[in-house]
Amino acid sequence: MDSRLRAVGVGLGLGIAGIGVALVLVLSSGLLLSLAGVTVTPVLSIVLSLLLTQGVAFLGVGYLYLRRRGIPVRSIGIRLPSVKEFGIVIGALVLSFVYLIAVSQLLTATGTEAAENQVTDMAMANPEIVLYLLPGAFLLIGPGEELLFRGVVQNRIREEFTAVPGVIVASAIFAAIHVGSLVASNPSAVLVTIGVLMGPSLILGAIYEYTRNLVVPILVHGTYNSIIFLSLYLVATGAVEQSGNAAATVVAALP
Repeated sequence: MDSRLRAVGVGLGLGIAGIGVALVLVLSSGLLLSLAGVTVTPVLSIVLSLLLTQGVAFLGVGYLYLRRRGIPVRSIGIRLPSVKEFGIVIGALVLSFVYLIAVSQLLTATGTEAAENQVTDMAMANPEIVLYLLPGAFLLIGPGEELLFRGVVQNRIREEFTAVPGVIVASAIFAAIHVGSLVASNPSAVLVTIGVLMGPSLILGAIYEYTRNLVVPILVHGTYNSIIFLSLYLVATGAVEQSGNAAATVVAALP
């Protein structure tokens, strides 16, 4: 039991460490730019956040942990997906959006309030931000979050747990870590959003567990986010109505 609690503690600690390092880097860079007389625009803010959070903090914390334990990066599974694995990517995306639409309808029907992701507000107010988020989803968000939370956290927890509980625990940590990026008027909305986020988190964890190829959840994660970002752009620019767009309605499920 102690070893299992230790594994969960390490997994949670790694997630918090990633967020903590990211926060220090983002705040420090913003302060330095301000002292240098540089205006931090919304676009510059989102670019810095992507580079320093997923690109430096998450990848850095994950890599340093693997190096400290003497675990080769290649052992977490980084290879070109096979035809079958590309099929899994497509299937996982379809399942994710079926889930997203179902949750959207359920929340609407029950009048349940969900918290919004901070990225939503920024993208709605400044649609041009999405032009940076789209490539960032594939180059930084997918690789950074999947390496830390699937390649490192999930593998650490799986050392002490069997497949199903291991994936569930790691997915719960991944979902909970997103609480800092949420905006809500009451705590219950945050809990609803964390619950919603468990869906795509479990899918990402399950396909990594099945394929043992980190590139597979990276592709799913990047594509899923980019489709939601594009949906936000269409809503923000008035190309589609928000009420008719499930991805924009439940952007809370943005991992």
